[in-house]
Amino acid sequence: MGSEYRVKSGYWVCLFLTIFCLSGVGCQGIRQRARAREDYDRAVRAQKIGQTDQAITALQMATKANPKLTPAHEMLGDIYRDKGDFERASQEYETCTTLEPKSALHLYDLGLMNQLMGRLQKAADSYLKAIKLKPANADANMNLGIVYLTLGDHEKSVEHLKLAATQAPTSLEVWMNLGVALDESGDLPAAEQAYRKAMELKGDMNGLLLNYSGNLIQQNRPDEAVILLQQAINEKDSPLAERRMGDALAAKDWLDAAVGRYEKAIRLDPKYTGAYNALGDTLITLYDRGLQLNEPLRNRAVAAWKTSLSIQPNQMSVVQRLAKWSHLEGN
Repeated sequence: MGSEYRVKSGYWVCLFLTIFCLSGVGCQGIRQRARAREDYDRAVRAQKIGQTDQAITALQMATKANPKLTPAHEMLGDIYRDKGDFERASQEYETCTTLEPKSALHLYDLGLMNQLMGRLQKAADSYLKAIKLKPANADANMNLGIVYLTLGDHEKSVEHLKLAATQAPTSLEVWMNLGVALDESGDLPAAEQAYRKAMELKGDMNGLLLNYSGNLIQQNRPDEAVILLQQAINEKDSPLAERRMGDALAAKDWLDAAVGRYEKAIRLDPKYTGAYNALGDTLITLYDRGLQLNEPLRNRAVAAWKTSLSIQPNQMSVVQRLAKWSHLEGN
């Protein structure tokens, strides 16, 4: 009898608590969190079958019901990132870093969005915090190195890219970016070694071939550069590949052939100021070598520089070259 009473008594206590919870203010939050979790699960299912808009709606409902539901904010950030809406993605990732300030992943995601939007100092700050929490973070070190390179801090750029290379020694992307940073810092032999290391790895070779060839041109080794550039062009022709081939041929003193490559780069990209400038410089070299007797060459050089300035006016070196060589009547 006593046992039966205790069971029944427990039942009524449980029932009382359930009734109290359904009517109490404190339990409203429990219901909202449960609804938020349901909305989040619905978003996950929608995203799995490609219903991105429905997923966004469900996630917005989830974060409204429970603003502290970090997975919903993170998923929203990922969706906005993939849609190219970096501003909204950064807002969601920033919320994640507030809710979970010791998450290196959230800080990395926030840094990446700021980097893509050109907010380089903010990106650097986020990457540094991510690295402090997780030092062996190759992606954060690599991206931080790229940010520092863009900011012009070559020393810090090389430092973080070297760290990334030790953390991800089989990453072609890391070694290629390290080569670029070393190129920019003026350490051409070390840059070549980084490019050579990248050549041993599998991945997208086209960008590597273009960067490595640029390094060889700077080291006055155009013959080797031509071989790499021809390989890159055979794989995938591009304005940069043709412009680099022009540079290599010009370094070999094959100026007429270089002119043809620059003109092809311009045909591929009519707004490529670097190709217009290189074309003008090469044409004016040919004009000067001919004792300035071939006026069409000078006119073509002037026209190339003028076109470049019409696309990008703030090029003082081009303005100076144009002023020097457009002094004859009719220009």
